[in-house]
Order: sequence, then C-alpha cells, then structure tokens
Amino acid sequence: MNYPQTVLNLTLDTIFPVKCLGCGKLSSQKQPSYVCGECIRSIPIKKQSECVGCKATSPLGQTCFNCKKDNYLDQLLIVTDYKNPLIVKVIKTFKYRLIANMIGPISLLTKKYILWLSTQKKYQINSGSPLIVPVPLFYRRLNWRGFNQAELIAKSLANMLQTNYQPDLLLRIKESKPQADISDKSERIKNPANIFQLNKGVMIKDRTVIMVDDICTTGATLNECARVLKENGAKKVVGLVFARG
Repeated sequence: MNYPQTVLNLTLDTIFPVKCLGCGKLSSQKQPSYVCGECIRSIPIKKQSECVGCKATSPLGQTCFNCKKDNYLDQLLIVTDYKNPLIVKVIKTFKYRLIANMIGPISLLTKKYILWLSTQKKYQINSGSPLIVPVPLFYRRLNWRGFNQAELIAKSLANMLQTNYQPDLLLRIKESKPQADISDKSERIKNPANIFQLNKGVMIKDRTVIMVDDICTTGATLNECARVLKENGAKKVVGLVFARG
C-alpha cells in the first residue's frame, strides 16, 4: 500500500470536505462520495458496441471478421464513454490521485450496464461461469499505487455476478511504460508484448475468461492478455472495460 499517499488523501479529505466531481456538491462526511447520486444517474452507459480492432459497430462488441487475424480478444464490452468529461475526471481521480473509493461510482455504473445487457440485449455475461480476471500491474507499480484499479473493478464485477474471481491468473513479469504516456499508436500496440504469463498450475482449458480493465484505447494490453490465455487453452476471452478512449 502507498501509505504516504493514503495518509495525504485522508488528511486532505479532513481539511477539505469531499465534493462531487460533477456538480461540486458537498458529500456526506459519514459516507463520502466523489460522484453524487444525481450525477451518477446522469451518466449514460455505452449502448453502441464496437470491435476492439477497427472500432466499427459490432453486435455485443464481437471482434469483426477483418480484425480477427490481428486480435486474440473475442469480444469487448464497454460500460461508458470516455468522451464524457465526468468519466475522464472519475478515471483520473481513480488512477492518478490514488483514490480507491472511486470504485463506488464505477461499480454502480458497471451494474447499470450489466443490467442493460441482460434486460435489453438478452445477454447474460455470466453464462457458463466465466473466470473474472483483472489486468495485472507490475509489482513495483502496485506497491507505489497501493491498489490495482482493474482488480477493484474485477472483484466488484465478480461479486455482482456471483461467479469465479481469479486475481492471480495472469502475472505481469516485466515492467512496461504506461500506455497513457505513449502517443504513437504503433508503439502502444508493441508496448505490452511479452509482459504477461499464466500463473503456474492454473488450468483454463476450454474456459471463458473475462479480462477486466479500467480503460482501453488500442486494445493492445487486453489482446496481449488474451494471447497468453488462448495459448494456454482458454476457449474464449472477453474484455470488459469501464471506458474506451
């Protein structure tokens, strides 16, 4: 855990009461929330699914025929749109201000999206008891940050679906440059290559795996995870991200 940052956040929250990132309304001190209920309800979920490769409209985010040769990910599910200014604030507060309780509004929006998939699209994401797996962080970054934001989302999702949660299924064995620090698309695609491996002794043959992350841009990180999983016997790999940039 990043104790200095945690102490700093607690101190700042004591001196400066938590305000909603959207409307600026003061939050309850007993249950501080960075996004109030009204603002959460105002955020639309993403109802137009797209291919992970070309971003063309695709039924339930299935990887299109033309992109299958370059993508191991079978499907991409996106909770909400990164173009929403409030979503940008939520993600940046989560990742860079190291505020772990941002998982609250993220979980609520994810639940809203899962419910929409079930009721409007008749798609049951937990069909077949999939494994819910977060994209792992390298241990040095995890120690610095104090938590893995993808792991918090994945754990929340597994609790919602009452299905298998496997936080250690994949290991990040090499440190790589953060994708957000790379502007060139071709470099983003190359950056995650060969940085993951399957945890020894874990059997995933013929299983469906749902890889969870906070944000997806080119899809390179999810695809590298999917490659490792497929090469070790996974039947299907679905990506679920909070937003896509």
